[in-house]
Amino acid sequence: MLNQWLVREYADLVRDKDGVVLLELDALTVDESQAIRRAVREQGAELRVTKNRLARVAFEEAGVPLGIEAFHGTCALLVGDTEAAIGAAKAIEEILKKMPERKIRYRAAWFDGDVMDEAAASNIPKMPDRQTLRAMMAQALAGPARKLATVLNEVGASTARALQARADQGGESSGEAA
Repeated sequence: MLNQWLVREYADLVRDKDGVVLLELDALTVDESQAIRRAVREQGAELRVTKNRLARVAFEEAGVPLGIEAFHGTCALLVGDTEAAIGAAKAIEEILKKMPERKIRYRAAWFDGDVMDEAAASNIPKMPDRQTLRAMMAQALAGPARKLATVLNEVGASTARALQARADQGGESSGEAA
Protein backbone atom coordinates (compact mmCIF):
# COMPACT_ATOMS: atom_id res chain seq x y z
CA MET A 1 0.00 0.00 0.00
CA LEU A 2 2.75 2.48 0.95
CA ASN A 3 4.82 1.41 -2.06
CA GLN A 4 1.86 1.97 -4.38
CA TRP A 5 1.35 5.44 -2.95
CA LEU A 6 5.07 6.25 -3.40
CA VAL A 7 5.06 4.96 -6.97
CA ARG A 8 2.02 7.10 -7.78
CA GLU A 9 3.67 10.16 -6.17
CA TYR A 10 6.91 9.64 -8.11
CA ALA A 11 5.01 9.03 -11.36
CA ASP A 12 3.05 12.27 -10.87
CA LEU A 13 6.28 14.09 -10.05
CA VAL A 14 7.95 12.84 -13.22
CA ARG A 15 4.90 13.55 -15.39
CA ASP A 16 4.63 17.16 -14.19
CA LYS A 17 8.27 18.19 -14.68
CA ASP A 18 10.27 19.02 -17.81
CA GLY A 19 13.60 18.13 -16.23
CA VAL A 20 14.11 14.84 -14.41
CA VAL A 21 17.58 13.47 -13.71
CA LEU A 22 18.20 10.02 -12.27
CA LEU A 23 21.21 10.07 -9.97
CA GLU A 24 23.16 7.32 -8.26
CA LEU A 25 24.30 8.32 -4.77
CA ASP A 26 27.23 6.67 -3.05
CA ALA A 27 27.51 6.94 0.76
CA LEU A 28 26.94 10.66 1.23
CA THR A 29 27.51 11.99 4.72
CA VAL A 30 24.68 13.87 6.43
CA ASP A 31 26.48 17.19 5.88
CA GLU A 32 27.07 16.44 2.18
CA SER A 33 23.47 15.37 1.73
CA GLN A 34 22.17 18.53 3.42
CA ALA A 35 24.47 20.75 1.34
CA ILE A 36 23.30 19.09 -1.87
CA ARG A 37 19.62 19.33 -0.94
CA ARG A 38 20.04 23.00 0.00
CA ALA A 39 21.82 23.78 -3.29
CA VAL A 40 19.13 21.97 -5.27
CA ARG A 41 16.34 23.84 -3.46
CA GLU A 42 18.05 27.18 -4.11
CA GLN A 43 17.83 26.42 -7.82
CA GLY A 44 14.09 25.74 -7.64
CA ALA A 45 14.37 21.97 -7.98
CA GLU A 46 13.99 19.11 -5.54
CA LEU A 47 15.88 15.93 -4.78
CA ARG A 48 14.08 12.75 -3.77
CA VAL A 49 15.93 9.63 -2.69
CA THR A 50 14.00 6.50 -3.60
CA LYS A 51 14.31 2.78 -4.09
CA ASN A 52 15.33 1.68 -7.56
CA ARG A 53 12.35 -0.64 -7.96
CA LEU A 54 9.85 2.09 -7.02
CA ALA A 55 11.49 4.66 -9.29
CA ARG A 56 11.57 2.18 -12.19
CA VAL A 57 7.86 1.39 -11.79
CA ALA A 58 7.03 5.10 -11.48
CA PHE A 59 8.91 5.90 -14.68
CA GLU A 60 7.10 3.08 -16.49
CA GLU A 61 3.73 4.39 -15.20
CA ALA A 62 4.59 7.89 -16.36
CA GLY A 63 5.60 6.60 -19.80
CA VAL A 64 9.26 7.57 -19.43
CA PRO A 65 11.41 4.82 -21.00
CA LEU A 66 14.70 5.21 -19.12
CA GLY A 67 15.59 1.53 -19.31
CA ILE A 68 16.40 -0.88 -16.51
CA GLU A 69 20.20 -0.43 -16.84
CA ALA A 70 19.90 3.13 -15.50
CA PHE A 71 18.79 2.00 -12.06
CA HIS A 72 21.66 0.91 -9.79
CA GLY A 73 22.90 1.81 -6.35
CA THR A 74 21.06 4.29 -4.20
CA CYS A 75 18.72 6.12 -6.52
CA ALA A 76 17.69 9.79 -6.36
CA LEU A 77 15.45 11.87 -8.57
CA LEU A 78 16.44 15.45 -9.30
CA VAL A 79 13.28 17.14 -10.58
CA GLY A 80 12.24 20.60 -11.69
CA ASP A 81 11.61 22.55 -14.83
CA THR A 82 14.42 22.41 -17.37
CA GLU A 83 16.17 25.54 -16.08
CA ALA A 84 15.93 24.44 -12.44
CA ALA A 85 17.26 20.97 -13.22
CA ILE A 86 20.24 22.36 -15.14
CA GLY A 87 20.93 24.88 -12.38
CA ALA A 88 20.68 22.18 -9.71
CA ALA A 89 23.04 19.90 -11.66
CA LYS A 90 25.55 22.76 -11.87
CA ALA A 91 25.18 23.38 -8.11
CA ILE A 92 25.73 19.68 -7.39
CA GLU A 93 28.89 19.74 -9.52
CA GLU A 94 30.25 22.65 -7.49
CA ILE A 95 29.76 20.63 -4.29
CA LEU A 96 31.28 17.51 -5.87
CA LYS A 97 34.44 19.46 -6.76
CA LYS A 98 35.07 19.91 -3.02
CA MET A 99 34.74 16.18 -2.25
CA PRO A 100 37.80 13.93 -2.30
CA GLU A 101 35.91 11.33 -4.35
CA ARG A 102 32.90 11.52 -6.66
CA LYS A 103 29.84 10.29 -4.76
CA ILE A 104 27.14 11.15 -7.30
CA ARG A 105 26.79 9.82 -10.83
CA TYR A 106 24.31 10.81 -13.51
CA ARG A 107 22.52 7.67 -14.70
CA ALA A 108 19.86 8.99 -17.09
CA ALA A 109 17.57 11.96 -17.65
CA TRP A 110 14.25 13.03 -19.10
CA PHE A 111 14.41 16.56 -20.56
CA ASP A 112 11.52 18.13 -22.46
CA GLY A 113 10.21 14.73 -23.49
CA ASP A 114 13.58 13.31 -24.58
CA VAL A 115 15.40 10.46 -22.85
CA MET A 116 19.09 10.93 -22.18
CA ASP A 117 21.42 8.03 -21.49
CA GLU A 118 24.20 8.10 -18.89
CA ALA A 119 26.72 9.82 -21.20
CA ALA A 120 24.30 12.57 -22.22
CA ALA A 121 22.96 13.00 -18.66
CA SER A 122 26.48 13.48 -17.31
CA ASN A 123 26.80 16.52 -19.61
CA ILE A 124 23.78 18.29 -18.08
CA PRO A 125 25.92 20.44 -15.73
CA LYS A 126 27.85 21.67 -18.78
CA MET A 127 24.69 22.84 -20.57
CA PRO A 128 24.28 26.60 -20.84
CA ASP A 129 21.43 28.12 -18.87
CA ARG A 130 18.76 30.21 -20.60
CA GLN A 131 20.57 33.56 -20.09
CA THR A 132 23.87 32.22 -21.41
CA LEU A 133 22.12 30.64 -24.38
CA ARG A 134 20.36 33.92 -25.18
CA ALA A 135 23.66 35.80 -25.03
CA MET A 136 25.27 33.24 -27.34
CA MET A 137 22.39 33.53 -29.83
CA ALA A 138 22.45 37.34 -29.71
CA GLN A 139 26.18 37.32 -30.38
CA ALA A 140 25.76 34.86 -33.25
CA LEU A 141 23.08 37.06 -34.79
CA ALA A 142 24.87 40.35 -34.13
CA GLY A 143 28.16 39.29 -35.75
CA PRO A 144 26.87 39.00 -39.35
CA ALA A 145 24.68 42.09 -38.90
CA ARG A 146 27.69 44.08 -37.69
CA LYS A 147 29.75 42.91 -40.71
CA LEU A 148 26.93 43.84 -43.10
CA ALA A 149 26.64 47.28 -41.53
CA THR A 150 30.41 47.76 -41.90
CA VAL A 151 30.30 46.75 -45.58
CA LEU A 152 27.33 49.01 -46.30
CA ASN A 153 28.96 51.88 -44.46
CA GLU A 154 32.18 51.33 -46.39
CA VAL A 155 30.39 51.71 -49.74
CA GLY A 156 29.32 55.24 -48.86
CA ALA A 157 32.68 56.11 -47.33
CA SER A 158 34.55 54.80 -50.38
CA THR A 159 32.31 56.78 -52.68
CA ALA A 160 32.88 59.92 -50.62
CA ARG A 161 36.67 59.40 -50.67
CA ALA A 162 36.64 58.85 -54.44
CA LEU A 163 34.60 62.01 -55.01
CA GLN A 164 36.87 63.98 -52.70
CA ALA A 165 39.96 62.68 -54.49
CA ARG A 166 38.43 63.62 -57.84
CA ALA A 167 37.52 67.05 -56.56
CA ASP A 168 41.06 67.54 -55.22
CA GLN A 169 42.48 66.41 -58.57
CA GLY A 170 40.17 68.73 -60.43
CA GLY A 171 41.21 71.66 -58.25
CA GLU A 172 44.91 71.03 -58.91
CA SER A 173 44.32 70.69 -62.67
CA SER A 174 42.50 74.01 -62.95
CA GLY A 175 45.14 75.65 -60.74
CA GLU A 176 47.95 74.53 -63.03
CA ALA A 177 46.19 75.71 -66.16
CA ALA A 178 45.75 79.22 -64.80
